[in-house]
Amino acid sequence: MSNLRKKMVMNLKYGGITKEEYEELQDEILEKDRSSLQMTAICLVFMFTGLFLGSLVNNLMASNRIAYAMLWLCFVILYLITKNLKKKSKWLVLPLWYGAMTYMFVYAAVLNTIVRNDISATTFCIIMIVAPLLILDRPWRVFSYFTLVVLLFIPMAFHFKNAYLAFTDMVNILCCLFLGTVIHFGIIRTKLWEMMQRRYIEKQRDTDNLTGCLTKAAFENQMKQCLKEDDNTGVLLVMDVDKFKSINDNYGHTFGDLVLHTFGQNLAGTFPQSSLCGRFGGDEFVVWIPGILTKKEITEHLDELMGRIHSIKTPDGKIVITSSIGIAECPNNGKTYQELFENADAALYTAKNLGRNRYVFCPDMGKGI
Repeated sequence: MSNLRKKMVMNLKYGGITKEEYEELQDEILEKDRSSLQMTAICLVFMFTGLFLGSLVNNLMASNRIAYAMLWLCFVILYLITKNLKKKSKWLVLPLWYGAMTYMFVYAAVLNTIVRNDISATTFCIIMIVAPLLILDRPWRVFSYFTLVVLLFIPMAFHFKNAYLAFTDMVNILCCLFLGTVIHFGIIRTKLWEMMQRRYIEKQRDTDNLTGCLTKAAFENQMKQCLKEDDNTGVLLVMDVDKFKSINDNYGHTFGDLVLHTFGQNLAGTFPQSSLCGRFGGDEFVVWIPGILTKKEITEHLDELMGRIHSIKTPDGKIVITSSIGIAECPNNGKTYQELFENADAALYTAKNLGRNRYVFCPDMGKGI
């Protein structure tokens, strides 16, 4: 019984997946909702443009002319907002979605009770069915929202309409609430499972099995995306394991693989969660830290990393593993991925020429941090 209750709670809260899986998909869910909201806004702009033009030539629609114009303006603004939302503002997507639905429900409620109280609440029912198909959110929140909307509409219907028509509206709307909730639950469950499967496949494709870091291609693609979304601020680190070929030759590839695996794990444990860690092959690694960092913050991270790496020793204890690191900052050392990588790579070779086991900043970096 407890397992059944737990499963029901999980379905209501997270659409049939675990809390951890849902949180992992949160950014993708918000992006899908942003895209869906943008497309919905475009469609509604065209729809209310047509209705407004129709009200200019049709006397029966003339009474709604101002409402059509206001709705048209609202969804034009909504489209512009969703189109220009940046990654750090994605949290606004769901409030915008619920705001847009509320605006439509208010329009439908007024239309179906005050303006036309002699007909069934067709517009309200249509929105009740269609809206849950468009938004991808937690089922309990969607159900609670639509329940609240229905509870507010029913008293309006009984106040402004005759009892028979109001009762008919109530029955129809409650059926639409049930149907819309069931449809939304089925859609969100299917979509979340598809997203989880795709995420798993992409993770398998983009992850280096030995180190757990991103592959070269995946790192490049994700970093280029970050450069577009994070206002071109961040730090790129290029590094490798000092004298790794000698370590492989003297202690075997099994120990060499252990060094690389531990190195990759240390990268993930040292830098912020928002960072990207990649392996470019062999013993070469890269890290992208988005955002504005001071030189002190960077050196603190690097000193911690160096300490972790130095704890790795050869089986005979004679050699302590070390690393050389080159650092380039965006935008001072470049605004594109290629420019940043070339400058960080040049700084890496400077570190090697200076005797290894150190990190070197690009010459111009001090101007920016």
